[in-house]
Amino acid sequence: MAKQNDRPTLATVAARAGVSIKTASRVLNGEKHVAASTAEKVEAAAEELGFRLNPTARRLRAGGRSPYIGVVLSDAGDAFQSRAFAAVEAELAILDLRPVVTVVGDDPNREEAFLDECLANDLTGLIVIRAHPEAAETYARAASAPGTRIVSLDPAVEGPGISIVAGDDREAGRLAAEQLLAHGHMALGVIGDHSPSLITTRRLQGIQDAIAGRRGVGWRAYMREDAHDEASAKNVVAAWLGSRSAPGALITLSATVTQGAIDACRRLGEWPALVGIDDFPTAELLDVTVVDRNVGSLAAEAVRRLRVGVEPSDAGEGGDRLGEGDGPIAGEANRRDRVDDGVPDFDNALCVIARGSGEEPPDTR
Repeated sequence: MAKQNDRPTLATVAARAGVSIKTASRVLNGEKHVAASTAEKVEAAAEELGFRLNPTARRLRAGGRSPYIGVVLSDAGDAFQSRAFAAVEAELAILDLRPVVTVVGDDPNREEAFLDECLANDLTGLIVIRAHPEAAETYARAASAPGTRIVSLDPAVEGPGISIVAGDDREAGRLAAEQLLAHGHMALGVIGDHSPSLITTRRLQGIQDAIAGRRGVGWRAYMREDAHDEASAKNVVAAWLGSRSAPGALITLSATVTQGAIDACRRLGEWPALVGIDDFPTAELLDVTVVDRNVGSLAAEAVRRLRVGVEPSDAGEGGDRLGEGDGPIAGEANRRDRVDDGVPDFDNALCVIARGSGEEPPDTR
């Protein structure tokens, strides 16, 4: 009888059933041409011992790849990232793939350690939802390793071997600004995320596009680019609302920043017009106008791109290839697969969800 803390092996199952290890393996792997009485003995022994086959080991022995996919988030509390991860996990489950997740926060070293671990354990690929702004070179090095497949929803993570599935952040900024300009706002407070972030940079460019050629619109005097969590966003908005020359409207460049701004407004009892970029769970309840995208479509495209690199047989289905078989992703394939602002091959449309906060003119505040 095996000890309680001993993990049963195929050999112990075979010994209990009185058969060879090869026979036990054939039964437990569902192979045919085994006598029914023998199969019953092996199955009974496996059940008594609590033996379970390791599907990952079996897949690797058969020449397949690991069913695990590394997934990187910078902030699990960010609404966009949590929505994207839930959608990615659902898409992976359809393919019998499972995520191994890390949340890197403000520690690029942790991100590098996670990538090293993924490579060492032969994970099938990586999906980057958001990376630390200083980690781009780390992914470029990881992508150069043979057999590595990386798909990124973060446009800053780019290079040969990395396929980008990113939203049109410049257009998101333009739509947010135009929504407020259309309702007569001339003094716009803009609150961004990490200033080195390509996402923040592009969203600011979109705001500038919307304002170009319009006289009397002010926004640079009310711009903060590094309020990248709820607490700092709340402090920025509270300081603005407490001043004599407060902006008449706010544009928040991420869902986390939007939630911090809303908290400041609630505490002070002042409600300037506001448009946020990226939806969040309580936005409808709070009547917050947002610019949003189809997160499910982004996730589905990211997993599809990972899959066509993992399964060479998909090449005949009309999908873009990330690479050949188990080899590295070629640079030419990466350039074909890149989805950048303006040329999407999936549902990448942005929309303004008008709920009231972005439609109030200045004179009724």
